[in-house]
Amino acid sequence: MKKMHLRKALALVMCAIFMVSLFTGCTSQTPEPAAGNPQQESPQSEVAPAEKKPEDFTGELTFWHFNKDEGPKLAEAFMTRYPNVKVNVQITSDTDLAYQNKVTSAIRAGSGMPDVLAAENAFVKRFVNLPGGFENISAAPYHAEEFVSANIPYTVDIGRDNEGNMKALSWQACPGGVGYKRDMALKYLGTDDPAEIAAMLSTPEKIVETARKLKEASKGKAKLFVGTEDLYKIYVGGARTQPWVKDNKLIIDPKMLEYIDIAKTMRSEGLEGGIRQWTPPWSAAIADDIHMCYAIPTWGIQWIVAVNDEKNAQAGRWAVATPMPYYEGGTWAGISQQSKNKELAWEFVKFLATDKDHLKAWAIETGDFVNHVEVIDELKNDSSFINKTVNQNTYEVYGPMVEKVNGNLITQYDDQMRKSFQDIMQTYLAGKINKDEFIQQFKEKVKSDLPDLIVE
Repeated sequence: MKKMHLRKALALVMCAIFMVSLFTGCTSQTPEPAAGNPQQESPQSEVAPAEKKPEDFTGELTFWHFNKDEGPKLAEAFMTRYPNVKVNVQITSDTDLAYQNKVTSAIRAGSGMPDVLAAENAFVKRFVNLPGGFENISAAPYHAEEFVSANIPYTVDIGRDNEGNMKALSWQACPGGVGYKRDMALKYLGTDDPAEIAAMLSTPEKIVETARKLKEASKGKAKLFVGTEDLYKIYVGGARTQPWVKDNKLIIDPKMLEYIDIAKTMRSEGLEGGIRQWTPPWSAAIADDIHMCYAIPTWGIQWIVAVNDEKNAQAGRWAVATPMPYYEGGTWAGISQQSKNKELAWEFVKFLATDKDHLKAWAIETGDFVNHVEVIDELKNDSSFINKTVNQNTYEVYGPMVEKVNGNLITQYDDQMRKSFQDIMQTYLAGKINKDEFIQQFKEKVKSDLPDLIVE
């Protein structure tokens, strides 16, 4: 019995030794990771989808715009890059607010909106704050904040709603200058050099002084500005430091009071033409030899000067000086909350506003001043990039102004403020009311039209 127990015990010991050696051998097949080189986990079975190429996108988009010259060209540029997409453009001019009313009605109705809609500077702030209007592209799945690092900051800010959400993007930057007729400047002021003209227009006092000199040298024929509203653009778009409305309260910046004074002096002494902007006489004066200066933002070279002074559109008769930084205009595009194809709509908006290759091609083809710092830098250093209307590199001229534009001046009330202010200004310039009455009437008009604002 003892022998049998001994044999059993020996067998158990041998079995245990075998099992230990077996496990030791298996473990030796997988070496431990070296220090500083942690063992990698096994790869996941899921693979991130490949990024879509332009030709991978298919379908149709509807795009609302208010400009028959710009809207179709934007769509064409996108369809050239995205050959399997069709963009249906619908143009509604904003004459008598037709475009704005169309968009507002569709938003309120909750139906009938396009996939993408454009908004002009005058009303973009109102549109981005309309409930049910633009999609919030700061949020997923768009993450627009990741795509705008090369865009001019003020244009990005204007496309945000009051809560800071990005709703629309722009492909343009619109800093402004003073466009003037070289022949008139040389004849009456002794120079047509943009730097010298800028110095002559750099302060209110110098503006009046230069206007008087022009009048005297021309024996009363020449006017420095076509009208006071051109000066308004400079003051409201750059001279101010405060917006019209802040914390729901009307603010009249001291610079606007200064504008009232200079406008009155210019009108009283016959130093400007007294012509209201965007009227037929205002457009006709662009080609004459009487009115020397207009407020010309970047887009104005083409759409103010060249189209109205066709004889000299390629002759370099005009030039642009930049005495005071300001900006005017611009167009934004955003995705409608009612869109049924938001992925494709986002691709369209992103292409228009952030695609460097497209923006450079757009700048070269149209002369537009695009909203991309790298393209701006490339073109302002390109000595061959000369605009024939002004015989200047417009990116070199306007480029330094971009950084000085304050996008926080823009509010959703600006268009209404402009109309009210300028309507009362005509009464004041006609001598029917004094300055105090002007200000009081303006406040009363704002209080009547915008009862939710605090007016003191």
